[in-house]
Amino acid sequence: MDGLALDGLSNRHFQTDWAAAFDAIEAVLPGDAPSPRGLDFLGGVPVPLRHRVRDGLAAVLIRHRRETGRPLAGCFPMGQGGRTPFDRLRRIRRLEDFPAMLVSADHGNAFNRRFHREHVAGGAFRIEQPGPVATPFADCGLPDPEGRIAVFAVAPFVILADKRRLRDRPVPRRWSDLLDLTYRGQLAFGGWRRPGGSFGAHVNHFFLLAMHRMFGDAGLRCIAANTATLMHSAEMPRIAGTRPSPAGVYVLPWSLAGICPRRAETELVWPEDGALAYPLWMTVKAAERERLDPLVRYIQGPELGRLLADNRYPPLCPEVPAGLPTGARLWWPGWDAVRARSTADTLRAAARTFFDAWSPPCA
Repeated sequence: MDGLALDGLSNRHFQTDWAAAFDAIEAVLPGDAPSPRGLDFLGGVPVPLRHRVRDGLAAVLIRHRRETGRPLAGCFPMGQGGRTPFDRLRRIRRLEDFPAMLVSADHGNAFNRRFHREHVAGGAFRIEQPGPVATPFADCGLPDPEGRIAVFAVAPFVILADKRRLRDRPVPRRWSDLLDLTYRGQLAFGGWRRPGGSFGAHVNHFFLLAMHRMFGDAGLRCIAANTATLMHSAEMPRIAGTRPSPAGVYVLPWSLAGICPRRAETELVWPEDGALAYPLWMTVKAAERERLDPLVRYIQGPELGRLLADNRYPPLCPEVPAGLPTGARLWWPGWDAVRARSTADTLRAAARTFFDAWSPPCA
């Protein structure tokens, strides 16, 4: 009876401490803000990392306020739905309305053309890339030669082969293999749609851009012919290797491919021509760099680097082993392509080419 009473007391204390910790984090790093204006920090990372990264950043903010008496205003959306300050960035025209520091995993351009021309190109944002970075990062060109963006990790996209579903077909080893008609109706990559709706914007545009840059429109049509379905990446490791598996070849982040439990029925393939390096990146207003140094050091430092490496998001932090497989290569379209004004049009055209050629399954 005494034991039960103590257990209950312990649980109540744990719940109280947990609630207090959550309130403390929310107080210094809320999940929403009415506007990006006035924010010292706006951040976002892939879903599997959000809680741990937010906790680490909140600890930095709490320590900074305790040591200096000066709070920093931050926002870290947790994906509860609805619009966030990230959705408002591309409408910003004035430099003072933009957050002083931005951390993002968004593949789109956070700056509209006018803002980019008047402020970004003029040097208003500067961030150093600590080095030296590991050879695979350097070889694919991830460090920004203009010093405006610093990549602190990548989410590599790899192949998860369902050997049961492939039957006697060979396991693909290169991205070019996915164009072979041997894999007709065998491919799945990221995308989702509402019931009765279309996939529309909810598709892995980075994969389509990569395939288009490697193989052109003709290659995209081959990809479309071989695509069985689009699905959320988080579903892929759950279903690959099971009887209901709809595909023999899944394209998904390494962090998810590595947790598929059916190792005998599946094979994780790091493509010989390079896993697709989707960047996690940051930038800082040059005038605010020194003031925000505690946040910069955390994002680029070994504590976060170890967390990223442990979760298969290879960090560029020179103090932490990237954890890449031996001989692994990475593919990245290059900063010239990312910054080119024509890339947005190219991406829309690539998506249109794919969807015009693809016959999706029934809703």
